[in-house]
Amino acid sequence: MAFAFAGAGFSAETEAFKKEGLTVQLASDVNAVVPGQKITVGFFIKHDPKYHTYWRSPGIVGVGSRLDWELPEGFKAGPIEWPAPIRTKMAQITAWGYESDTCLLSEIHVPKNVDGKSVTLKVKAAWMCCAATCHPGWQDFELTLPVSDSGEAERDEKWAKMFAKTRAAFPKSSPENWNFSAKKTGEIMENVAEIEAVFSIPKTVEMPEDFDWNEVYFFCDDNQVNSDEPQGVRFDPDRPHTVYLKLIGTSYGPKNPESVSGILFHPNGWPGLDTKWIEVSTPWADNDEQSQKRKEKKAKGENQKRDRTG
Repeated sequence: MAFAFAGAGFSAETEAFKKEGLTVQLASDVNAVVPGQKITVGFFIKHDPKYHTYWRSPGIVGVGSRLDWELPEGFKAGPIEWPAPIRTKMAQITAWGYESDTCLLSEIHVPKNVDGKSVTLKVKAAWMCCAATCHPGWQDFELTLPVSDSGEAERDEKWAKMFAKTRAAFPKSSPENWNFSAKKTGEIMENVAEIEAVFSIPKTVEMPEDFDWNEVYFFCDDNQVNSDEPQGVRFDPDRPHTVYLKLIGTSYGPKNPESVSGILFHPNGWPGLDTKWIEVSTPWADNDEQSQKRKEKKAKGENQKRDRTG
């Protein structure tokens, strides 16, 4: 078990834990908790060369990291705040995850009344670290912080900079007038759809002359899109504000999803937004052929059920 106690003038961090392919550590950017104020705790992952861990939606291989908290009474942990992923390789398979130093952040909500002079935050961390082969890992961490009696807590510059770097890689919400839509245009095999996604930027947005739609990439939130299939890109030079993506689905995403969401990435950044990553979401659009197939399949199932029950 890795643990730490932070006193006055010290940042809060546990001992680093070395495992196959990585080193992990738990840290806070403040040296104390203040009753009634949130703190941020980060699960820091330093990858060895050629190794990676996985995003919340890893693609067709891998498992995202987990943080299972055990906190004092009245404390609550928010969900993991994930930096945007990259494309990585598990052997020869494309997956979505992280290769460089990465920090998974969680906000800890501190109650207004805290008993005692210190609190201990416990978490069981689990991850999958892969290169040519995969190595699951897990470790218990304990971070003990004093309770501030002054209403203030000192910041640790080392971890404050790391957390700021992490937040800079958070995707931003796309503007309301930036349009994203998706429809299933056919099936390449049973329960594996061919998908067309369309993304349009308002004509009022000035597009850089060197902006290349061929570099756009979509990371799907919940395995509805196959990470290992190439993503086709089509655009009309006379319509520079619109791109068409050809995606391939999977057979193991959510059943009968009503929508699809994820992150659109462009390495040169999105015009006017100061970010490379934007969050997009849309209800699935029916096309007539697919809608009719679903209706026929549903009717066939209902008929078979009636036949069985007499």
